[in-house]
Amino acid sequence: MNQSLRTDYNCNDLLRQRARVNQTETTSSLDQDSALLVASQKTYGPRAWLPSTQPMVWAFMALGIALRLRQYLFDRSLWNDETELVMNILRLSPMELLKPLRDYQTAPIGFLSLEKLSVHYLGPSEMALRLVPLLCGIGSLFLFLAVARRFLHAAAVPLAVGLFAISDPLVYYASEVKQYSGDVAVALLLYLLTESLFDAHLRRAQVIFATLAGCVAIWFSFPAVFVLAGIGLAAFWIAAKKSIRPSMLLLSIPAVLWAGSFLLYYLASLRESVRVNYDLMSYWRDAFAPFPPTHVSDLLWYKRSFFDVFSFPGGLTFAGIAAVAVIVGANELRRRDLGKFLSLLLPIVVALLASSLHRYPFQGRLLLFLVPSLFLFVALGLQTIKRKTAGIPALAALLIGFLFLDPTLAAAKHFVTPPGVEEARSAIDYVEKHRSPEDILYCYYSAEFPLQYYRERGRIGSIEQIVGVSSRNVWWRYIEDLDRLRGQKRVWILFSHVWRSSGVDEQAFFLDHLDQIGRKLDSMQATGASAYLYDLSGDGVAIKR
Repeated sequence: MNQSLRTDYNCNDLLRQRARVNQTETTSSLDQDSALLVASQKTYGPRAWLPSTQPMVWAFMALGIALRLRQYLFDRSLWNDETELVMNILRLSPMELLKPLRDYQTAPIGFLSLEKLSVHYLGPSEMALRLVPLLCGIGSLFLFLAVARRFLHAAAVPLAVGLFAISDPLVYYASEVKQYSGDVAVALLLYLLTESLFDAHLRRAQVIFATLAGCVAIWFSFPAVFVLAGIGLAAFWIAAKKSIRPSMLLLSIPAVLWAGSFLLYYLASLRESVRVNYDLMSYWRDAFAPFPPTHVSDLLWYKRSFFDVFSFPGGLTFAGIAAVAVIVGANELRRRDLGKFLSLLLPIVVALLASSLHRYPFQGRLLLFLVPSLFLFVALGLQTIKRKTAGIPALAALLIGFLFLDPTLAAAKHFVTPPGVEEARSAIDYVEKHRSPEDILYCYYSAEFPLQYYRERGRIGSIEQIVGVSSRNVWWRYIEDLDRLRGQKRVWILFSHVWRSSGVDEQAFFLDHLDQIGRKLDSMQATGASAYLYDLSGDGVAIKR
């Protein structure tokens, strides 16, 4: 490592540099600006940026906005999970939204209220319903840039912003009628608004502002509790380590009021939701941390979860490289700024603790709020590796290239053809276009909510509708249910959100039985949805397509 690189990361040299700048009062303003710029390059903070990095940063920002707008304007069909939540938003009053939602749905009251306002002023279209997540997704880009400039050295900022901008899960959830995009925005906002809690000379005004921000955030994002707990513990630890008793006393104010806000929300809404949503907890049973770990399989759960978070929700294919970068970056931040390190790490620890108590699943989209912390550690780790291996620059370039490769290819692919999930709207439109007045529509049980939503939106006219039974693993009930359709001349079968597990495909099972009792007249397949027309009268004529 050469002398200039060592100087870049030497705090004593930084202090001497600043002292020289302060003492040189006769220097021209241009020289002073240059000196301050050099000093700002050697620390993490609000001015930790280089003019030379700005074109790259803003190029990534523009790309991130374009990707999110492209996915939003694609206007894909609402899928089953979205429509289950949407029907609650459309049918329940604001006060009813405080109570447990129907169909095992949960969402913060703040998010639901914003969705309610969007529907009230813009109507119940898909794009109106997705406007709040989109604004959160685009806003998160700017919030993340601000956080990255405070947490990272200038050279690492473009890496962090680049990963954040093209992350496929972040792009996707910016146009999903769910709260996860909002979770990311709230977490980033809290990192910015509570930064003052780490000041050595903490003032009451700073405490009051951070306290109010945290109290409000809890009502807009479930994992805001973990972020606040992590930040609060980190700030208290730093104050205690430095023996700053006034700060320790002041920090008790947000701790008490944040806990009070959460308790109020719990009593008003969450308590009843937790009580009635046992099936939802059962669905996530494999996502709860085993604590204390008593078997090898328990330890393997932690190992698997550690690497899984890089692929989803992180969106990084090379989990091994990302894991090394995270470890290196976390250690580097710990050495440089213990408070920032703890504020990023402790929310993960608190989330794991809640998971061990079976109160919050530690898996998948529910961890999207941790992606900013993940990318900050990764970017700092990559930059640290680059600095420490300056003699072999190809190594860092390869690591960065591998991490960016798949997200970049996915971003390019999805910009050309944005991904759908379950295009029930296309299947319903096909039925509407090709149906006859006497037709019957049999709706596979998981397609019920998309059909309800699009029927109320006028996508399909009056037609006799039968909703199928839900009887997973009890196959004879499906056969009995389908046999009720015998004797009908034209029956449409609508599929969406098909159950496929343990080697069983319910759609294939249905179609096999329908082929035995009737003749297929027509069919169409879309992404995650399909429609079939059968003659079950015994004398239909099949149409080959």
